[in-house]
Amino acid sequence: MGDNHGISIQAGDINGPVTVHSPPADAPVPGWVEMALPVHQCDASELGVHSALPGSEDEGLPPYVARDVDDALDKGLAAAAASARGGLVLVTGASTAGKTRALVAALGRTLPDRMLVAPPEGADLRPLPAWLKERAARAPQGWVVWLDDLDRHLSPSGLTPALVAVLGGAGAIVAATIRRNQLETLRPSTAEQLAASEGAGYAVLRTPPIVVERRWNRHEREQAHASGDERLVRAAVDERFGVAEQLAAGPVLEQIWRTGPDSGHPRGYALVAAAVALAQAGVPSPLTREQIQAAHFAYLPDPPPLAEEAEQAWAWATHQRSGMAGLLVPVDHDGRWRAFDYLTLQGPLPEIVWRVALDTATDQDRLDVGLTAYSAGRADVAETAWTPLAKQGHTEAMTNLGRLLEQTGRQKQAQDWFRRAAGQGDTEAMVTLGGLLFNAGRRRKAQDWFRRAAEQGDTSAMFLFGASLALAGRMAKAEDWFRRAAEQGHTEAMVNLGVLLKDAGRRRKAQDWFRRAAEQGHTEAMVNLGVLLKDAGQFEEARTWFLRGGAMARVIALDVDGIASGRWTKP
Repeated sequence: MGDNHGISIQAGDINGPVTVHSPPADAPVPGWVEMALPVHQCDASELGVHSALPGSEDEGLPPYVARDVDDALDKGLAAAAASARGGLVLVTGASTAGKTRALVAALGRTLPDRMLVAPPEGADLRPLPAWLKERAARAPQGWVVWLDDLDRHLSPSGLTPALVAVLGGAGAIVAATIRRNQLETLRPSTAEQLAASEGAGYAVLRTPPIVVERRWNRHEREQAHASGDERLVRAAVDERFGVAEQLAAGPVLEQIWRTGPDSGHPRGYALVAAAVALAQAGVPSPLTREQIQAAHFAYLPDPPPLAEEAEQAWAWATHQRSGMAGLLVPVDHDGRWRAFDYLTLQGPLPEIVWRVALDTATDQDRLDVGLTAYSAGRADVAETAWTPLAKQGHTEAMTNLGRLLEQTGRQKQAQDWFRRAAGQGDTEAMVTLGGLLFNAGRRRKAQDWFRRAAEQGDTSAMFLFGASLALAGRMAKAEDWFRRAAEQGHTEAMVNLGVLLKDAGRRRKAQDWFRRAAEQGHTEAMVNLGVLLKDAGQFEEARTWFLRGGAMARVIALDVDGIASGRWTKP
């Protein structure tokens, strides 16, 4: 196709069908919907911001210190608010990096009059668009759906890219935070070819995140020092840690925990380690004392010193320190706990932890335990976690199990699970099954599944269906489906549509689509755009896009030609 790259079947973002799940007519509206408040009236602490070490006058949270990431947050929120499809603004970073506080502050700057709803863990968000539409008069500026620690909401919420778009249609954007390690564990791996080769995970986590760094740079520390708040001034001086992690007492609590065995609390240390380990095994729900105790034996020191009594150990682990938090933090009034989320363990998890995680997990939790095990290379644990759910008809478990079986060489079983999920209307399974069939040479069957998912609104399927049509020589139909996917933001579709238009002689239209993809960071589109600009005599801009796309050979050739022709005297 000339200087441009040809049609390529690649998996872009997997989006579900855009459908609205209306609640039953008699379904009660949950209190958290009715309790929505304007953003400017929301309490940062109630939205999940860690408590801060008290100062001399016990002032509560210190004033917000501007972070270098603020501009990116403001732009992300503004873009989502301006889009008819809404959007997810996803903020990530380490525990106590200050990501929740930064996002709360950004909402206050950019969308102060929007009404904020904060669903609790375990809430199903699929009926939420209908509820928000019914209450549109309460939110003339629109809504914000607040999901702090998004990983704790993913399985029960039903949150997908499609649901984000439906919420956008109801006037809502989604603002969420997630710890970086959880994002890496639960996000699907990037696939270079077909959807069938992609790893398991939550499609919504493909959203490019905004990163808040734990360590504060010099400029941020100077602003903290200039704030006048004694806690900020003190934290800004110690460059070993971030300012926010010191305010949350993270390093202090970690040192107390790590030295527990040497200070007469080996069982207390082990109880906390067990809670940390179960969280790292993917159990998002809070834990009972009995569940923590079941796993703590793996963390008693070897050889063990004389362990303290169980009640003494529990009191040490849950004791509130510095007027803030204990190593184990109470979550509700039902006696459930979580480890302070700054604490982490290194290395593989012991077998007993995986067993307790599987025994402890609810059906909803099993999805996350399986994903965590899958990411840790424990396919056996992942298969054990997902199989019961799949047999119960859980389509996401079917799809995840199918991917695992496909990647471990059990192709027929994988296809069976994908086919069952696809038969229940799961578009992601349709796309993945189509990819498997395409790779097996059964292109007509693959095209049928791509078409079915595309007709249900799956953007990735639109692209793949278009690509399969192009490979079959049906260019007019291919152009139509590429355009549909491209108009919904699918960059691979933009590039392939540009190729078709260029080959059909519609170079101006091709240039427009290449530019849209290039502006979203697609390097192939940058090079293709550069080629068309060069052919149109726009050499300076062509050179810029060649540089951005890493096409140094083209830059050199353009420079040599420019010098030879007298357009410029030096590169």
